[in-house]
Amino acid sequence: MRSHESGLANPVDRTRSMKVVGIDIGGTFTDVVALDADSGVLQAAKAFTIRGDESRGVKACLDELGIASGALGRLVHGTTIGTNAILERRGAKTALLVTEGFRDLLEIGRTRRMAADTMFSLRFRRPPSLVARPLRFDVRERMLASGEVLAKLDENKLGATIKALKRSGVRAIAVCYLHSYINPAHEKKTRDILKKELPDVSVSLSHEVVSEYREFERLSTTVLNAYITPLMQKYLGELEQSLTVRGSPRRLFVMASSGGIMSATRAKEFPVQTVLSGPAGGVSAAVLVGRATELRNLITYDMGGTSTDVAMIRDLRPHVAVDNVIDGLPLKVPQVDINTVGAGGGSIAEVDSFGQLRVGPRSAGSTPGPICYGRGGTEITVTDANLLMQRLALQKALGGKIKPSVESVRPAFKALAQGLGVSDEFKMAAGVVKIAITKMVASIREISISRGHDPRECVLVAFGGAGPMHAAEVAGELQIPSVLVPAFAGNFSALGLLTSDIRHDLVETVLEHNRPSAMPRLALALGKMRKEARSRLLAEGFGDDDIHYSASADMRYRGQAFEVSIPLTDENCSGDTPDSAALMSAFHKIYASLYGHANTDQETEIVNLRLVGAAQTVKPAIKNPTKAGNPLIGRRMVYFDRMVDDVPIYDRDLLPVGEIFAGPAIVEESSSTTVVPPDWTFRRDEFDSLRLDRKR
Repeated sequence: MRSHESGLANPVDRTRSMKVVGIDIGGTFTDVVALDADSGVLQAAKAFTIRGDESRGVKACLDELGIASGALGRLVHGTTIGTNAILERRGAKTALLVTEGFRDLLEIGRTRRMAADTMFSLRFRRPPSLVARPLRFDVRERMLASGEVLAKLDENKLGATIKALKRSGVRAIAVCYLHSYINPAHEKKTRDILKKELPDVSVSLSHEVVSEYREFERLSTTVLNAYITPLMQKYLGELEQSLTVRGSPRRLFVMASSGGIMSATRAKEFPVQTVLSGPAGGVSAAVLVGRATELRNLITYDMGGTSTDVAMIRDLRPHVAVDNVIDGLPLKVPQVDINTVGAGGGSIAEVDSFGQLRVGPRSAGSTPGPICYGRGGTEITVTDANLLMQRLALQKALGGKIKPSVESVRPAFKALAQGLGVSDEFKMAAGVVKIAITKMVASIREISISRGHDPRECVLVAFGGAGPMHAAEVAGELQIPSVLVPAFAGNFSALGLLTSDIRHDLVETVLEHNRPSAMPRLALALGKMRKEARSRLLAEGFGDDDIHYSASADMRYRGQAFEVSIPLTDENCSGDTPDSAALMSAFHKIYASLYGHANTDQETEIVNLRLVGAAQTVKPAIKNPTKAGNPLIGRRMVYFDRMVDDVPIYDRDLLPVGEIFAGPAIVEESSSTTVVPPDWTFRRDEFDSLRLDRKR
């Protein structure tokens, strides 16, 4: 556990003298960060994640921090429960109701292979649908694209379908009727009937999950929402119940994939919006650090026990995408554009059928974990490799919980080296780390170079339990000159949950030509969405002074199939009324920056309007660290490209501010370890971050 003095910014949260707590549950560890809303003191704790009973790790951390009964104020939770349920296909038994004739749309889709790594495979097999065909039902009804009713809802046929649903034992139902985003009357009526006949079954309506056009994406996202709703409702319900013994938190929120947070009540209803919620917390925290340090272009590098998540932040704005894919399934919800690769501290190194060494995506997790944890693990992991190279703490318990054993991993590396013809176990360990780094570098290239961004113009922000250990080597491969390791690096995603605003994303499909005559309709739609966002935030206890709005338009050239997001600002709008000429100019400029050209003589159209309503929360603002002393813990041999003698080991909490140290060095703290190679320098800055710089 580690405490740190912090200041506060934007003090609008009403839970004064309370603990504001962020919880991030990963595949290996559960991280908790608590902020005292009155004093500004931050504390962090870490515990093993217990698969199937994740709330145990949360309770263990709260006990370690000594948070008294009744002291919980706002609690923000980042979770991958829904994500893992989708990836592992362990969601609820789900049924689907669709407009008559569209029963097989879920499998037909757009007749495209949705996974890039199978694009050219002759052995490709489409993953099984989340809803088996016998549980997909036609419903006689039909709306036109104008919202006019073509065929009324046939309640008699729906009644026969409900009898079949009762016999099937489904726990969730997705309802997706054609053009319901324009006129949802039939979906609403269907829900009323279902709730009366099947009161214990959760129902997801497509016009509420995705209120915009494109039938297949709306259908897929609604099914995903229904599939994980019972699981998320059970999990959040149990978490709320487990916290009542401490005094039920006044406000429980869940991190959304968009980078904002949402109420637990809304997360239970729309859990699909929480996919990638944990990694989004780290991106939010990086924005806060970037703002404080005046670094505006960042690449976040979050390496945990199971995977590594990377994201690009340009001008302190992470890119939020709305057309996403998870495990080959379209997911149309706002989501911070994060690239994930199966390379983490717990990633397993093994020899494949071709005799080649590979690392990940299989992970040892927390049970049994890496060999060095002494919890029954027998397969070599990246953490084991770093321990053998003596980069990890040998005397200090990892995360305050585990005292690793070098001798327990040495025989496994000797055997692997002999099998692959490598000269010694140290080179074998370095090879394991090198493969993991190569995978992570490739992931960063995808979100930077492949999209026209030069990583050399960015700072790499490294966090997660294993991120600071590999950051300098990753940066070196990409020629990134500087690395920033923030305070609470091992708990950074949990800290990010405390930096995020409450956020509601709204969208309305308009499909209008970009002409002056269309602008009044756009103003009406924006006004309606603003009113809805305000209503939700007021109901959650915020005032008008706390709320701020931002809007954008999805635009395209007429005849195109995909859109470009254009921010609506004072430069192209007057209040809620856009200016068509200014919109056209902004569209051409952004389009040219993305594709290298713009067709300035071609007509454009506006497909969707989007509005974000957000309320600011209390945010930790880390001040100049006051604790200092003799930071040198000792010296030991550490393997880089060779074994280096007499490498200094420093205690991060005791480093003097501003003093420059030369690598090679190891900087230790309770939740992570920073490795500084020989050609790098480092210093502790006034924001308690470690700044690593490549020697010129």
